[in-house]
Amino acid sequence: MTLFVRFITSLFYAGLLLGSLYINTPFFSLVILVMTFISLFEIQRITAKKVAVVYVFFPVALLLSFVFEQANLGLLIAGIIGVLLMMIFLFTKKNIDLSKTFVTVLGLFGVSIPLVLLVLLSNQNPAFVAFLFGIIWLNDSGAYLVGTSVGKHSLVPSISPNKTIEGNIGGIAITTIIMFFVGSYFELFDVKTTITLTVITAVCGGLGDLVQSKIKRKCGVKDSGKILPGHGGMYDRLDSSLLAIPLYIFILVLFGYVS
Repeated sequence: MTLFVRFITSLFYAGLLLGSLYINTPFFSLVILVMTFISLFEIQRITAKKVAVVYVFFPVALLLSFVFEQANLGLLIAGIIGVLLMMIFLFTKKNIDLSKTFVTVLGLFGVSIPLVLLVLLSNQNPAFVAFLFGIIWLNDSGAYLVGTSVGKHSLVPSISPNKTIEGNIGGIAITTIIMFFVGSYFELFDVKTTITLTVITAVCGGLGDLVQSKIKRKCGVKDSGKILPGHGGMYDRLDSSLLAIPLYIFILVLFGYVS
């Protein structure tokens, strides 16, 4: 029954994202805005730190991107800075307190800015966003299947003991093979871009999941919320995407696919 519930929830979640993506940018922006607010609320709930200002980050950043053309580059740079900050949090051996400052930084750099960048990307080419989701979802599924089947060596036991090295490698390999054919069939990118995007996005997706796992472990909770039956909270579903989005877009810019 749990697998069935997870499957139905996944269908609804994917249908909402992809459906809104191809309806129009304003509707997709609204959907992402709601998901952002829910994720921010969940973070504040599990950390027991209320920071009201985090709710204005997404709408203000999105507004700035429409008013000032130069803001897009600034947001991308801020997104990459956010990736670096999350990596420091993940790999540091120092005890980082989940204070109001941490929640504010996470809300801005780790949630709001990546999701604003996602909306901006959808405005340029919805297919690029769909390709991103394809990588993230395939990698999550592939890592789970390989990990539960042959996984023996824990990836980061102190943070997420159920994640294995075999599952992580298997997820990336499966995703790269499938997305290579998807990219070739739809002629979205050249081979070099497809492989680069897939591998880096899949790796970042796994790291993003570990960032959230570390936050939940420090808070002593299993899930960030209960809004998605069988999956937990909205932040649980978005975590793999948040770290990957800025670098995914950076590669697209670097290879000349978006401006």
